[in-house]
Amino acid sequence: MNYYESLNKLIDTIEENLETQIDYNDLAKVIGTSSYTMQRIFAFLVGITVTEYIRKRRLSKAAEDLKRTNQKIIDIAVKYQYDSPVSFTRCL
Repeated sequence: MNYYESLNKLIDTIEENLETQIDYNDLAKVIGTSSYTMQRIFAFLVGITVTEYIRKRRLSKAAEDLKRTNQKIIDIAVKYQYDSPVSFTRCL
């Protein structure tokens, strides 16, 4: 498997799990490598860390939810793994 196929698998897995806690060891297993190596490959190919990518994707999905639904901010914050509305709004 080449690096770009691995990257696509990682991104697909992340996208499927944005509403749950994402374990880097589980992500690494998707491409058959260690967590450290997976993070290095991801950062090299994407230009940002896995953590930053996940944070940005969760925020963009939360913004979509805020625009198209009438859900409370606290509900959206919890849905995307933020502990409180305060931690959620600080990221914005």
